[in-house]
Amino acid sequence: MKTVSPSILMVVLGLTLAVGSMAAPTGAQAADDKGLFEQIDIGLLSIGGRATYVDPKDGSSRWFGGGQVRLHPSRYFAFEGSVDYRRNDIGDTRVHSYPVMVSALIYPLGTTRLAPFLLGGGGWHYTTVKGPGGFDDTQNRFGAHAGGGLQFFFNKHVSIDSTYRYIWLEKIESRDQNIVDKKFQDNGHMVTVGLNFHF
Repeated sequence: MKTVSPSILMVVLGLTLAVGSMAAPTGAQAADDKGLFEQIDIGLLSIGGRATYVDPKDGSSRWFGGGQVRLHPSRYFAFEGSVDYRRNDIGDTRVHSYPVMVSALIYPLGTTRLAPFLLGGGGWHYTTVKGPGGFDDTQNRFGAHAGGGLQFFFNKHVSIDSTYRYIWLEKIESRDQNIVDKKFQDNGHMVTVGLNFHF
């Protein structure tokens, strides 16, 4: 059984420390700063880019990119739509995926300056597979995901966030090195680091 990659943990820890150091007020700022749990009034919509680290059960782990759009109808609730790109090499099989995911985000403390949140949702993964023996196929796979994240609002217009989610996906159909039909597990861990602009 594959465990969480140390590089995933280092990214999450590094982002948490970076946000903490940016958010910690100096002596001069302390009197003016209401703290990390001050509510921030943000707009209804945010758009951002993100770096995405994927660690699937079968295959290679690496960084890719994507984008996210969030709708904030409430201080405690948001909807996210995202599109990413990922490539997975499983032996002699190369897989290209374009996940389109929809997530619900719950902010238990509201949109505080430092705001933890829970997330869950589902997605459609447009997937092309090239394998041994001339195998070439397009597959539409569906999967659910769940996790959590942390968002830091510099002000009401700009924020950064990091998320972790586990993704459950339908298996990838391909062939092994002996040209025998095979299904590969694509379930796994996903970490994102994003920059958001709020309107």
